[in-house]
Amino acid sequence: MKHRHLGTAALCLGLVFLIGSVVFRVVATPALVRFPLNVDETAQYTGTATTNVDPATLLPLAKPKTEPLSISRHVKVVSGTFDRAVIDETVTIKTGGTTNVETYQYVIDRRSMQMVSDPRQYAFGNPKAVMDAAGAFRVTFAMGTNAKGNYLAYIPEENAVNRLVLVEGAHTHPDAHIKVLDFSSKLNGPVAPYYLAHLEQMGLPMHVTAAQLAPVLAADGIDVNRALADVGPLLTPAEKALVSATLAKSVTLHYIFLSDGIISIEPHTGALIDVHTQQQGIAVQPDLSGTSVLQPLFTKYAAIPSVKALSDGLAALAKRPAQVAESYKYTQTVPSSLTATRNAHDHVATMNLLEVRVPWTMAVLGLVLLGLGLFGRRRGRRTDGPGPDLPTPPTVESEPLTIEPVASGPTRPRMPQGV
Repeated sequence: MKHRHLGTAALCLGLVFLIGSVVFRVVATPALVRFPLNVDETAQYTGTATTNVDPATLLPLAKPKTEPLSISRHVKVVSGTFDRAVIDETVTIKTGGTTNVETYQYVIDRRSMQMVSDPRQYAFGNPKAVMDAAGAFRVTFAMGTNAKGNYLAYIPEENAVNRLVLVEGAHTHPDAHIKVLDFSSKLNGPVAPYYLAHLEQMGLPMHVTAAQLAPVLAADGIDVNRALADVGPLLTPAEKALVSATLAKSVTLHYIFLSDGIISIEPHTGALIDVHTQQQGIAVQPDLSGTSVLQPLFTKYAAIPSVKALSDGLAALAKRPAQVAESYKYTQTVPSSLTATRNAHDHVATMNLLEVRVPWTMAVLGLVLLGLGLFGRRRGRRTDGPGPDLPTPPTVESEPLTIEPVASGPTRPRMPQGV
């Protein structure tokens, strides 16, 4: 009887552990394996910065200036809930004696690691400078990143996303000594309005006058003054007024952000182990669309060589790619990559504990208890026999047998009848 009761208890407990292992893996693990809310990390990068133009005049330098470059990227969680984490990113760029600080705030889904649409996601501490980064990655990448996956990287300087391209499958990082996947990220586009305001604060010009632009055009073989001198006597009063009004207008400068680099991702956690660029920086391009009003004059006086040269030069310049003003080339420092690797190892250990060890331990323990339970019940049947399993018939009480006493005295013999 005792063995059978113990076997039943073991069977019930085994089922509890088996069901618990499934529930833990399906429900508890996704709830526990999430982006941590105590992240406070700094990555360091070193390289060179090359300046190609004079920031004040935009004239190409006779010899590009190259200076040492150091970049610090500080990432810290400032608040969070079960589903989301609010993260501050501060990028400090030092080139020679110049320091440039950029600040961004992201809101990510703590399970998918993707950015979400949230009004708290903005640039330079300005809640009005909202970033449109939903669905993309920046701080970290997806848990379980794989070589065949499609991932979007967010470029805050452009407020744009681009699709990562696999460069190299799983391999061991030469410095960090951890398995990584390499993806390239390349996107050159107009800077975001908030980043344009940042460039203006740094002292870069937003507009130039025709007089300021003349030396730039001259460097490209476009002699505006010569053309004006040659055509001036032939212009009607209305044409002269049109030329004067056009030259009086300032020319808007468009800034392009250059981004071309490779990132190394630890696939299990999605952690960034290394970031290095081939080129990152700023290019500038004057907006010459305002000169289109002069095209009828260019056509009318095309027989004048200097006017024809001016017309062709402006058309060619309008189609020319933006001129690189300043560019960076850098790589993550080895100590910084090693720190990222240690953090990734710690995260992997936690994930393995919650995703594999705990549920599998519960499952194995449940199976062992099921086996012990079945064994206990079988043993109980052998030792106790079938009696206990059969109903005991009820007992029937019988009344005691009583003998009445016979009266005492002499007994008269009976005589046979007929005598």
